[in-house]
Amino acid sequence: MKKELLLFGTYIFLCVVLVSSCEKESKDLPQQPGKEAIAPPAPIIIGQTYGGGTVFYLDNTGKHGLTVTAINVGATFPWGSADMIATQATGTAVGSGPENTIAIVNTLGQGAYAASICDRLVVDGYDDWYLPSKDELQLMYQQKADGKLKGITGDFYWSSTEVSENAAVSLSFSTGANGSTSKQGNYNVCAVRAF
Repeated sequence: MKKELLLFGTYIFLCVVLVSSCEKESKDLPQQPGKEAIAPPAPIIIGQTYGGGTVFYLDNTGKHGLTVTAINVGATFPWGSADMIATQATGTAVGSGPENTIAIVNTLGQGAYAASICDRLVVDGYDDWYLPSKDELQLMYQQKADGKLKGITGDFYWSSTEVSENAAVSLSFSTGANGSTSKQGNYNVCAVRAF
């Protein structure tokens, strides 16, 4: 019985020594690559270059929003084609610019006018640009007035919001005033995309 207790005690002692030496070895091992904590991505902010343009709107998650081309897409252009046709692009709210642009291009076809230019634009590999709605353009103006949006030069810009077969909404980036303007007028165009 004493011999068995002595063997059992020796067994326990060896187990303790073995376990403690294994713990020491595992503490000395270098960290495995790819196991480090990954830092969260930096937050997106208004005025930041992101997604092919400059961010001018963020939703309440801070992960999604709208960006505008950093440069004007060209000289001034008319809102639509020479034909005065209603396109049903009447959305004004934030988020209605894509549907307005699709309605305009589907009705008028391709051409050298505001919505078509935005629809065909490719910047930094992004090809989902559109002509902003009235409220999206107003948000853009507010960020420019607050000094957070650079690269938007010129005074009057077209929105994709149609008023009638003859008129659409334009906005002055000097005063913030918007109004019904003849579709045949030549104004600045900026393109927007959601991210």
